[in-house]
Amino acid sequence: MRLLAILATSCFVSSMSMRIIDPVVPDIARDLAIDTASVAMLASLYAFPYALAQPVLGAFGDAFGKARIIKIALAVLALCLAASALAPTFASLSVARLVGGAAAGGIIPLAFAIVGDRFPMSERQIALSRVLTAIIAGQLTGSIGSGLIASMFGWRVATAGATSLALIAFVVTFWQLRPAPGVQRQAPSLKEFIDGYRAVFANPRSVVCFAAVFAEGIVIFGLFPYVAILLEERGAGGLKEAGFVLAGFGFGGFVYTALVRLMLGRLGFYKLILAGGIVSGIGLALLSLGTSWPREMATFLIVGVGFYMIHNSLQTQATELAPHNRGSAVAMHAFFMFLGQAFGPVVYGIGLTGLGPTWVLLMAGVSMGFLGVTTAWGLKARSAVAIPEVAGHAGT
Repeated sequence: MRLLAILATSCFVSSMSMRIIDPVVPDIARDLAIDTASVAMLASLYAFPYALAQPVLGAFGDAFGKARIIKIALAVLALCLAASALAPTFASLSVARLVGGAAAGGIIPLAFAIVGDRFPMSERQIALSRVLTAIIAGQLTGSIGSGLIASMFGWRVATAGATSLALIAFVVTFWQLRPAPGVQRQAPSLKEFIDGYRAVFANPRSVVCFAAVFAEGIVIFGLFPYVAILLEERGAGGLKEAGFVLAGFGFGGFVYTALVRLMLGRLGFYKLILAGGIVSGIGLALLSLGTSWPREMATFLIVGVGFYMIHNSLQTQATELAPHNRGSAVAMHAFFMFLGQAFGPVVYGIGLTGLGPTWVLLMAGVSMGFLGVTTAWGLKARSAVAIPEVAGHAGT
């Protein structure tokens, strides 16, 4: 469908911009003469504003139109990527990533909300998985592309390339993405803002969804900024190899999107979540062996398959938490996801320093397995609880 292709373009760029720093942490540290631990925190600097902007951007999407907010967010993100490529100091790079993170928060969650507006629940998880394919492609481009280009020309050229793609996506989205016809809007008010989020949290499944994605953000994405560092420390590879290892996660996502219809048919919604936790947990535990980078890439593929089994299911559930305030619901989902991603590098940094990679990765594996079991149980237990009706509106 044409709409999905347009949304995929903007989501590709948002996802790519998120991952371009992960494989080049050592290169940035050498270029700007700063320690790698500080550069790794750029992941948190991007994720914190992404998360904190969600409550506002989600409500703005419901009030002013999701398509309009996506276009504005893409323009700001492109400017921030350009500023990152030209940043003369670590401080200026940090500011560019900080603002870019807030802008990126207005793209993927609202794109998912648009899918929720225009596709019935029976078709929604498949439709979301199509957009998810573009998000995964963006992750791959960010990881592999950034690592490869930086290994030859430096991280600034890699970031400049990302800027060009962001500008192209902005032109396509500005020209092609249109609001749904016939949507009536009202001037936003603080009462509507509060009522929208009250409707989201009135659904008993919301606490399970949001707690699960918060945990995912910590356990899965907190590891990413340390992959290049750990490879270099044990002489298993550098920037290029780190890009390929991280790309394994994206390839796992592609495997999931290719098999999602079959998985849903065989396992059903709840067993898909449970199995995803177990699969991703096994993958993280295998990473504790510290093998060669090609084997770690294959292991990250396993982690990616399991992660998307859980995460795409939670994304689908988030679009149905408050149908009349869908932008707010999906934004809150993203808020907790990226809050977890912001805390993740800090948690891993403390753990790697105090316990070492073997124990930290084993604990991460156990955590994901436990998460899959408890999330499936929690959603199923709360699915029979009555959900209060709250008046509101939805639109694109």
